[in-house]
Amino acid sequence: MGKGQSSDGADSEPLLAGGKAGSSGDYGTDGAGTPELDDARLYMGVEKETLMNTPEEGLTEQEALRRLELFGPNKLREKVHNLWWKLFLEFVQPMPMMIWMAIAIESLEAYLHDSTDSWIDVGVLVMLQLLNVLVGFVEELKAGDAIAALRESLKPEAIVKREGKVYSMEAVNLVVGDIVCLGAGGAIPADCVLRAGKPIQVDQAALTGESLPVTMFAGGDAKMGSTVTRGEIEATVSATGSQTFFGKTADLVQGVDELGHFEKVLREIMILLVAMGVTICAIVFFYLLTIGVDFWEVLAFNVVLLVASIPIALRVVCTTTLALGCHELAAEKAIVARLSSVEELAGMTILCSDKTGTLTLNKMMLQHDLPLFAKGVTRDEVLQLAALAAKWWEPAKDALDTLVLNAVDLPSLDAFEHTDYTPFDPTIKRTEAHIRVKASGEEFKVSKGAPHVLLEMCEAKETIRGEVESKVLELAHRGIRSLAVMRTSGGTKEGAWEFLGILTFLDPPRPDTKHTIDCAADFGVSVKMITGDHRAIAVETCRVLGLGSNVLGAEKLPLMKAEDLEKCTTLGRDYGELCRKADGFAQVFPEHKYLIVEALRQQGLLVGMTGDGVNEAPALK
Repeated sequence: MGKGQSSDGADSEPLLAGGKAGSSGDYGTDGAGTPELDDARLYMGVEKETLMNTPEEGLTEQEALRRLELFGPNKLREKVHNLWWKLFLEFVQPMPMMIWMAIAIESLEAYLHDSTDSWIDVGVLVMLQLLNVLVGFVEELKAGDAIAALRESLKPEAIVKREGKVYSMEAVNLVVGDIVCLGAGGAIPADCVLRAGKPIQVDQAALTGESLPVTMFAGGDAKMGSTVTRGEIEATVSATGSQTFFGKTADLVQGVDELGHFEKVLREIMILLVAMGVTICAIVFFYLLTIGVDFWEVLAFNVVLLVASIPIALRVVCTTTLALGCHELAAEKAIVARLSSVEELAGMTILCSDKTGTLTLNKMMLQHDLPLFAKGVTRDEVLQLAALAAKWWEPAKDALDTLVLNAVDLPSLDAFEHTDYTPFDPTIKRTEAHIRVKASGEEFKVSKGAPHVLLEMCEAKETIRGEVESKVLELAHRGIRSLAVMRTSGGTKEGAWEFLGILTFLDPPRPDTKHTIDCAADFGVSVKMITGDHRAIAVETCRVLGLGSNVLGAEKLPLMKAEDLEKCTTLGRDYGELCRKADGFAQVFPEHKYLIVEALRQQGLLVGMTGDGVNEAPALK
């Protein structure tokens, strides 16, 4: 991601598109009204250096207000639909238009002949018309209200520094150049550049799919939508709203607005039946007139024939059935945003799934496998020493410490005490504690950290180097994270370091994932994993879940801008076969996920997408 990060993720970011052209007033234009050049030095037509040159006390309130008016609030663009216009359009589809025609003719006949039966027929037709439209409209309206309420409850806040004062405010009012305070447990409210300070660890799983946090140093780029897991630092806001990585990904979603598969099929059936019905009615109408039948009798007969030849109740039956399905899903705590998605889920042929947090728990778990490299030491002893290299009497500071402390008997650690402690430092990649045994007064040091760092500190490193390095390489190829543990020998702090063992960690599949994939296969649905995490981790996850081993990297796919993806009609021809044969993709960006799903769709496949992160949003839409 950003400069200076110690991450084992992808080494480069996508050249994300700037969203839809002409998307926000006059932003991105110069004084003459010409479009802004795609220049990294500019932010919406203004030099970044000018905006980012913020003094230590922060922006003034006046300057912040001016920038808020110039660049807009820190929120994503939303496509607003006129509710009444949407309802009106539902009444002018092919099938409703035929019902309106039948109502008009039946009403005219009822008026001219003062027929009670005809007025009853008119009432029945009007009732059918309203049911056809309102059942689906009301269900989707309820789903929209639920989603809106959920969005309203998630308004983020930010701690900002302005005019030397630090206070909390709604993140929507942040502007480029603001100084924000980032701390453990807090969300990053906008794209930021870290200021001077100690490194922090950031969880970017929702953006990149990586299970473990990455370490960021001063000058690194922290993205909106990620979370700080350790450390505190000040940062300067570099982009807000739709100009952030998060916002540009959302712009891919805004560009997708089409009829669902069910609506397309239903519309094709309706158009075919309406065309056939009108043709037959026209033939019968002119034939009866030519043989001398009274005009009003012919018209009345044609209305009956038209209503009989077109399944007017088709839409209301389908809509009611789908609405019942929605209620069943709602009982399982699912929000169905569109009625037709129930049918589309049933007809799906390929399911593309994210890995982190969807197929897996998005939570590192300590594995039972614990390779040992010292004689006479047991797994439980290594775990206890790893726990002593943390402040076990305090709440754990990170995920790995939590796992280690949960794996040992904490009361037994009270027989020891810290005389000195060095917390984890990303520059040395380890933590160290000076331990004293309360009963005997014996003292020793214990450390845990990166295996290659601890190995170099050991006195007998050459005798175990080959064994340690081969084991670490094997674990890496399987996508398993490793953490080494060592202690000083001889019962003294000055004794030689002894390499004890390697703790292994993995983000495991959810308990029901394998069963779900097997069920999908039984129903003829092929599951493909698409993740931003490393290929080695993706391959290991696919192996465990039985998805196959043909996992491709992002280098097999082009990185296209949002507007190019939306216009491209040759994705299926160029990449469809590649995507169909692959069991999964690793180290991909949101644009890649969009491309994979679209390429498969252009091959005539009904594709589903599931995921819990921002990078799934375009493909999900």
